[in-house]
Amino acid sequence: MPAPDEHARNAPPALTDIPLGPGSALETGAELIGAAVAPGTEDRPRVGRGYITALIVAFMGLYVAFITPIGYSLAIRVAQIDPAGKNAAIALAIAIPGIIVIFTSPIAGVLSDRTMSKFGRRRPWFLAGLLLGLAGSLVVGLAPSVAVLIAGWSLAYIGYSIAAAMILTHLSDLLPEGQRGKVAGLSGAVTQIGPIIGIVFAGAFVKVPVAMFGGPAVLALILGAVFVAIMRDEPITVRPGKVDVRSLANGFYFNPRKFPNLGWVWISRALIFLALSFSTTYGIYLVSQRLTSDPTKVAAIVATAGFIGLVTAILGAVLSGFLSDRLHSRKPFLIGSAVVLAGGLLLIAFMDSQLQYIIGSAVLTFAVGVYGAVDQAIQLDVLPQEENQNGRFITIIGLASQIPQAAGPLVAGGIIALASGEYTVVYIIGAIVAVLGAGAIVPISIGRRRAESTTSIRVAN
Repeated sequence: MPAPDEHARNAPPALTDIPLGPGSALETGAELIGAAVAPGTEDRPRVGRGYITALIVAFMGLYVAFITPIGYSLAIRVAQIDPAGKNAAIALAIAIPGIIVIFTSPIAGVLSDRTMSKFGRRRPWFLAGLLLGLAGSLVVGLAPSVAVLIAGWSLAYIGYSIAAAMILTHLSDLLPEGQRGKVAGLSGAVTQIGPIIGIVFAGAFVKVPVAMFGGPAVLALILGAVFVAIMRDEPITVRPGKVDVRSLANGFYFNPRKFPNLGWVWISRALIFLALSFSTTYGIYLVSQRLTSDPTKVAAIVATAGFIGLVTAILGAVLSGFLSDRLHSRKPFLIGSAVVLAGGLLLIAFMDSQLQYIIGSAVLTFAVGVYGAVDQAIQLDVLPQEENQNGRFITIIGLASQIPQAAGPLVAGGIIALASGEYTVVYIIGAIVAVLGAGAIVPISIGRRRAESTTSIRVAN
C-alpha cells in the first residue's frame, strides 16, 4: 500500500479565516448520529468563505454546461436533426456517453490519486475535463447527424464527468467534517441554479445550435479557470504505488461487506438517479406532447418552472445541508426527499396544465435539492479510510449515477415503446423506483464498524 499522504489528512490553509456560518437548528425526531470521524478530519482547518465562493461559482459554471444539455438542449438538437426518430435517438444520445463514462471516470479517479504534477493531483484533471467538455460541446452544436452528435456529446460528457469528480474529490481532500453539509448544501443549490441559467440561454439560441452548446461550455471554462488559478491543490511528495491493471481495476469496485455504509449509499443513489433519468430524458417531449410543440415556448415553460422551483431547490439544498450538520443527521433528509421526489414525478406524470407542471417541478426540485445536498455530504462521510484513495472511492460512488444515467434512457425508451408512446408510464415507474431508493437508506443507523469508515452513521446489527 502506498505511503500515507499528509496532504490528504491536512487541508491547505484557507484564503480567509471567516468560516461559513451554520444554519439554524431545528428540533426533529431525527436519529442523532455519532460525532466520531476518521482520525485527522476534524484537525483540518475550516475553509474560508473566499475559497468556497470561488469553488461554488466554478461548480455552477460546470453545471450550466453539463446538465443543461441533458435536461433541454440535447432533446432540442436531436429533434432538429432527426424529428421522426427523436425518441430512439435521444435515448442513444444519453445512454452511449453514459456507458463510456462508466469506464473512463474510475480510471481518471485512480490516475488522479497517483498524479505527481507540480500543479497538484486534481487541478490538471479538472482543467483537462473542462477543455474536453468545450471541444465536445462545439461538435454537438455543429453536428450534421445523430451519429456525430453522439460522438461529440460523448467527448463532452467524459470531460465534464471528470471535472465534476475532481471538484468533489478536492472537497474530500480539503473539508473538515463539520463543513461538509454546509458546502454540499451550497453546491447543491448551484446545481439547481446552473441548469436554469443554461436553459434560458439555450432557449434564446435554439436557432443557433453552436451557440446553444458552445456558450455554456465557454462559461464553464472561464469560471473554472478562475478557480484553477487559486486552487489549493498541493502536490504529493511521496511517490504512490505504480499504475497497473490491478490498480485501475480497483477503480470499479469495492467490498460492500467491508464498507456496508458505502454500499447502501451507493444503492440508494443508483435508484434515485434511475428515477431522475426517466424524467430528464423525456421531460421536454412530455411538455411538447401535453402543452405546446413550439421549442421556444417549451423553453419558456421549462425556464418558468425552473425559476419558480429554484426557490424551493435552494431552500431544500441549503437548509438540509446546514441542518444535517447541526443535527448530526443525514438519514431522515435522504428518506424524506426520496419520497417527496416520487410525489413530484407523479404530479408531472398526470399534468394537464402549465400550473400543474410548475407545481410538480417545484416539488421535484425541492426534493432533488435536499437529496443532492445531503447525499453529497454523506458521500464524504462514508469514504473508507484508504490512504491516497479518495479519488478512487469518489469515482466509484459516481458510478451510482453514471450507470443509471446510461441504462435509464434505454429502459425508459423500451417502456415508452411498450406503452405506445405514452410518457406517463415512465414517470409512474420512476416514482416507484424513487421510493425504493428511500428504502435503501433504512438499513443505515447507529451501530458497528466505527473503525472502517469516516461515516458518522453505521449499519445496524
